[in-house]
Amino acid sequence: MRFFWIIIGVLLINLNAHTQVNRALSFDRDTITIGDEVILNLSIEVDKNVEVLGVSRIFLDSLFSLNELIRVRDNTGNDSDNSPKVADYEITSDGGWDDINGDQMIAGSELKWKSTSSGNTLLLENSFSIRLWDPGDIIVPYPTVLYTIGGVQDIFSALQFLSIYVAPPVESGIPQDSLTMAPIKQIKEEPANITDYLVYLIIVVVAICFGLGYWFYTRYYQRFKGGIEKAAEPDIYIPAHLLAAEKLSELNDRELWQKGEIKTYQSELTHIIREYLEGRYGIAALESTTDEIVRILAQELSDKNDVTSLNRILHVADLVKFAKAKPDENIHQSFMTEAVDFVNRTADNTRKIRISGENKVHFENIKDAVIEGGHLSNDDPLEEQSDEAVDSDTDIRK
Repeated sequence: MRFFWIIIGVLLINLNAHTQVNRALSFDRDTITIGDEVILNLSIEVDKNVEVLGVSRIFLDSLFSLNELIRVRDNTGNDSDNSPKVADYEITSDGGWDDINGDQMIAGSELKWKSTSSGNTLLLENSFSIRLWDPGDIIVPYPTVLYTIGGVQDIFSALQFLSIYVAPPVESGIPQDSLTMAPIKQIKEEPANITDYLVYLIIVVVAICFGLGYWFYTRYYQRFKGGIEKAAEPDIYIPAHLLAAEKLSELNDRELWQKGEIKTYQSELTHIIREYLEGRYGIAALESTTDEIVRILAQELSDKNDVTSLNRILHVADLVKFAKAKPDENIHQSFMTEAVDFVNRTADNTRKIRISGENKVHFENIKDAVIEGGHLSNDDPLEEQSDEAVDSDTDIRK
């Protein structure tokens, strides 16, 4: 019962934090014509004890055409092609914002708001000018907001969308369609043939083969096996930073983002970072959301710049994977450099993880260096660590 009330308290604290930050997007019109310029207004209402540190600009690169998505589905009928299509548009003004360092995160001096104070709340506003060229409904995602309250950083990134209708140009003098619908014809039934029952025949044959295979296995294989069990391979434990450094180097050498495989590159980069955080700090990073990881790291890491860097890397990757965002090309190599620096700075030879699954391939590449450095161990590090570090022994599986 005590654990239940603790969980309720944590949820109430988290809910209270987000109620102190409200986002709003609006267009100055709900319908325009192709080529018209429209004003997109962004407002963030916060309590005066909340400081807005930054706003992700990626939402301005993620305007989707609902009409184009429907057209692809109708023409191809292939679900794999039905990903959201970025609309044809032009951002003519960023208002008071200026992404000086080009990292798609507007922060610090780059943020210039029109602010209005009312009682205990502060209203921050900025307007953007956009010219739209695609007809139909255009979808705009809400931006991610990085803020601090009571000295603790947090992220407001709930998925919300705003839409505007772009009307096609009206053409005069086109006659209305005068054709009438033809009557429905009677369906002609085709006589049954053997191909109508082919699926059932295949199922029967597969079932018979499976049964025979199982019978041979139980009758002969188990007999000749003689109960001899293959000796289990000993567990291998190495420091988490050695495995992370090898995987980052291998990912960088593959040059995925240079080949246009941005989603694959960002997914693998953040997987390596999450995997390292599990082994180094004992947090369930592979199963946690980005917001949950950032909240934990804000307490674990003494260098707040590391928290901000990891937060930016993980959130940009989320936008690439789930919102089909297309960040600036310079950001990919920058993220790789930041990840390598973070692993090197936080390396700890006492934080070891068990090698298993596909990570055995990466271990073979650094096996000699690990052995020469005296970092290879066959003993479970959980037997030597304190209760506080028990969760750091994580079975890494890709």
